[in-house]
Amino acid sequence: MLNYDDEAEHYDDSRGGQPRADAVAHAIGSMLPSSRALLIVDVGGGTGIVAGALATSGRRVVVADLSAGMLRQAARRLSGWQVQSTALALPIKDASVDVVTCIWLLHLLPSHDHVIDVVAEVARVLKPGGRFLATVDKDAATGRIRDREPTDRRDDVEAACQERGLRYVGSTQFAGPGQQEGSPDVAYPLVAFSRGYR
Repeated sequence: MLNYDDEAEHYDDSRGGQPRADAVAHAIGSMLPSSRALLIVDVGGGTGIVAGALATSGRRVVVADLSAGMLRQAARRLSGWQVQSTALALPIKDASVDVVTCIWLLHLLPSHDHVIDVVAEVARVLKPGGRFLATVDKDAATGRIRDREPTDRRDDVEAACQERGLRYVGSTQFAGPGQQEGSPDVAYPLVAFSRGYR
C-alpha cells in the first residue's frame, strides 16, 4: 500500500496535477447550488489540490485526511482549513456541512462495509438538503483489474446512500490522465446525492 506521508510532496505530479484538479473542481461545481456560500468538507482530500480549486466564490473548503504529510501540503493551499481524521469518524458536528466530497477515496477502502460506514458518516455531518459527491467506478474507467471486487461500484454506492437517506440527484464526468505515464485521458464518473430534497 502507498505510504501517503512519503509520497505527499510529489503526489500531485503523479496524478495529473493542477489540470486534473481543475477538471474535478469544475465537475463538482456544476453540481452544486451556486447562489450562496458553502462549507465543503473534502474527505480524503490529500494535498488539498482539489479543495484549493473549489475554494472560490464564497466556498470554504476543509480538507480531512489521515495523512499528516498530505495535510502539510494542503496547508500550503488552504492555511488553517485542514483536519487529520479518518473518513469513518469526522470531528464535525451533526448536520453542519453543506457539501461532502470523496474524490478517489471509495475505491481505496478495504471492503464495501467500509463504504457503508463512510456514507453513514457523510449523512451524519450533512445539513438537510446537503450534497454528497463521490467518484465511482475508477477501475472500470481506467481498465485496471484488481485481485478483489471494487468497492466503488456505482450501483453499490447508490444503494449505500439510499439506505442512509441520501437521494441520487445526478451525475457527470470529467477527463483526466490515467495512472500510467503516457496513458490517454480517462472519463471519470462523479455522482451526486442529496440529504433530503432540495
